[in-house]
Amino acid sequence: MKQDPATPLPPMNALRAFEAAARHLHFTRAAEELELQQSAVSRYIAELEDAIGARLFERRHRSVTLTAAGEILHRAVATGLERISAGALTVSDLADDRRIVIACGGATSELFLRPRLNALHQALGGNAVIRLLHCENAYLERPDVVYVDRIDLIASYHSVDGVPRGEAVVFPEAIAAVCSPGFAATHADTLRRPVAQWGALPFLSFARPSLGWAAWDDWFETVGRPQPPPRYLPYEDYVYLLDAAVAGQGLVLGWRNFMDRFLDTGSLVLAADGFVGFDRPLAIRLTERGSRRPAARHCLEAFGGLADRISDSTARFYPLRRARNRA
Repeated sequence: MKQDPATPLPPMNALRAFEAAARHLHFTRAAEELELQQSAVSRYIAELEDAIGARLFERRHRSVTLTAAGEILHRAVATGLERISAGALTVSDLADDRRIVIACGGATSELFLRPRLNALHQALGGNAVIRLLHCENAYLERPDVVYVDRIDLIASYHSVDGVPRGEAVVFPEAIAAVCSPGFAATHADTLRRPVAQWGALPFLSFARPSLGWAAWDDWFETVGRPQPPPRYLPYEDYVYLLDAAVAGQGLVLGWRNFMDRFLDTGSLVLAADGFVGFDRPLAIRLTERGSRRPAARHCLEAFGGLADRISDSTARFYPLRRARNRA
């Protein structure tokens, strides 16, 4: 279908600024990601609103929310940008046997994969070219969206029974309540009590519906449920959720595979004793394309070695409890 010349597409810079601002629900965060001034992001969004004739954000004193029109446009723009990114990979993939493309969510990329890229390169002999393709978590199971014919491995959360045998490396997940040292000191008396008495504390939460990863309710099933019901402060991005916890804004549910640098540096500490084992691990699995490529299979083997080392190291420093069986 041809584009009607009477209704040209908005400028790409405006669409990128809008997508980042909508994802973070924060103009400053969007500006930092895009390496722009906040005024530039605001200007792009104002131009976009003028161009399409609809208000996209409700602006409040210290926050913004998407309008109904903004939510519709954000879904369309996010999908479009992901298709463009995947298409660029397709064009740039010049049959380079060294290139390995891994599709993953943003938090998985920033908190789990990027810190381990050097170890992966070493395990692969330093010859691999590893590309991380960020996808919305909901799209990781949809080959038509993420162009699975150009992706070698996918990193996402699964039930234990849902992980393909022999074609995936599993990083067992465990969860714990964590907070900043300052928050722990301020609320020390409360944190020494049973979790059932933590209801007055602020709980930071991941606003997106769970697609396999753990949520506060999973932790409460094992350790007890606070009364009165806690007040949740929602964040759309898990990376910024952790930043808020580091800043002392509340308790956050820490996924063990993402916690290494925060616990090692002491910027976050355990608010209660130990991690609780969780039955939906982070799995890295081969796609059909990856299963045919020696470099991708070698990369999966390298992930297997990392999984063993991470499991041994984490078990040594952080105690683990098993979650209660779910009915």
